[in-house]
Amino acid sequence: MTVNLFRVIENINDILTFWSCSVMRLKSLLLRAILGGLAISSGGVATQTFDKTSCFEVEAIDRVWSGHRVAFDYVGKGDQQIVAYYDASRQMSVAYKPYPTGNWIYQKLDSYLGWDSHNSVVIGLDEEGYIHIVGNLHVNPIVYFKSEKPYDVRSLKRVDFMADEKTESRMTYPEFFNDAEGKLYFKYRNGRSGSGNEIYNAFNAKDGTWQRLHDSPLVDGEGERNGYFWGPVLGPDGYFHLSWVWRETPVAASNHDISYAKSKDLVNWQKSDGTSLTLPMKLSNSEAAVPLPQFSGILNGHTPIGFDHKKRPLISYQAYDENGDSQLFVARNDNGKWKSYQVSNWRNSRQELNMTGALPTTLTVKQPAKLIDNGDVQVFADLDGTAYAYTLDGDSLTVKAETTGSQIPPALLTFDKANDMPLYTKAMKQLETDDNFPTAGKRFYLAWEALPPNRDKGRAFIPEPTTLTAHCLK
Repeated sequence: MTVNLFRVIENINDILTFWSCSVMRLKSLLLRAILGGLAISSGGVATQTFDKTSCFEVEAIDRVWSGHRVAFDYVGKGDQQIVAYYDASRQMSVAYKPYPTGNWIYQKLDSYLGWDSHNSVVIGLDEEGYIHIVGNLHVNPIVYFKSEKPYDVRSLKRVDFMADEKTESRMTYPEFFNDAEGKLYFKYRNGRSGSGNEIYNAFNAKDGTWQRLHDSPLVDGEGERNGYFWGPVLGPDGYFHLSWVWRETPVAASNHDISYAKSKDLVNWQKSDGTSLTLPMKLSNSEAAVPLPQFSGILNGHTPIGFDHKKRPLISYQAYDENGDSQLFVARNDNGKWKSYQVSNWRNSRQELNMTGALPTTLTVKQPAKLIDNGDVQVFADLDGTAYAYTLDGDSLTVKAETTGSQIPPALLTFDKANDMPLYTKAMKQLETDDNFPTAGKRFYLAWEALPPNRDKGRAFIPEPTTLTAHCLK
């Protein structure tokens, strides 16, 4: 057999060239690993290093819808962060990143926003890290997506219903929440304003299925009214605490009677004095923490729950005073009895509630009472763009100090452009953190600009999209 010497030499040169290039590529990869903070040891490759104290100022996520305000969501678990929003074309969208070194990964979902400010989008995370997205609902069939892989937004797939196709055919106010062990729950209103029921579902992470938590509704409006809820909030006493107002008609002025219940397991509920409640809870058998009639100036969704130094629940709310002005009040339960205290003393602050739809009110009470180190408490309200914080004596709840400022964290105010669009912010809900995570000791926010609600009616023009940003604060 004749051997072509020149071909052999060429092959040898090719092999040497390939080997040389491979060595160079290997050197390059090793250099990148070293510069990127990867350490190779007998134990394997360590995670990328980071400065635990560092905090980025701002990071753009996407261009978003600005024609009217609608609530977005921001959830974190350890170093995993997920954002749900409506993009510039009104399409429901989800973005994910591992903080602080990852890039945003995006997924568009097949649901589009109209002009309704009720149609928020919410995020749930179960114990295994599967992502659940629900939104774009105002007396509509459920719009629900679940990921097929943990923390993988690209694997989100639409699911027809959760646990009960019939009751999930007329849904509003979706909300996910977790218990102390991370078990995922979902709550919503079945029905419409003035005639609705509160339904709870529980997720079984082992088999990936939802079940109704109760055979009956948790709270039943009996076809004549419905409840608007805050919570359940897991308190320092180990109980879940729930507050709500009753509404007789779609008109907000028909809100009345702030009610209350608590539970250890979300299944068995009781009054503040420990008396068991029979489900469903109705107007006739529920506990009225603040027994006020219709047209008293109570606004639904504005009954946040906090706790004092004795672990007693505190419900903040707004109502009319004797002069007809809207004021901040706080109700506290002591040994099974409720007492209300007027906190503010504003003038010309009356909020007119004789309307339907998303109301153009200028008073919000949506921040729970906060226990401070000396045993006193702070309660909060936002009026006409000013944030009020009142320090109350921990025992008597008398006002000791009043401070005012912006309702938006000062570090975010620089991103509020000089235009006719308010800046909206959303604090990240952190489900799990400790000193081992780079998120420890930091607060994260979304920020974006949009026009105010327009009572769920379309506008004559569509404004330019705005930028949705993420912020890290220490």
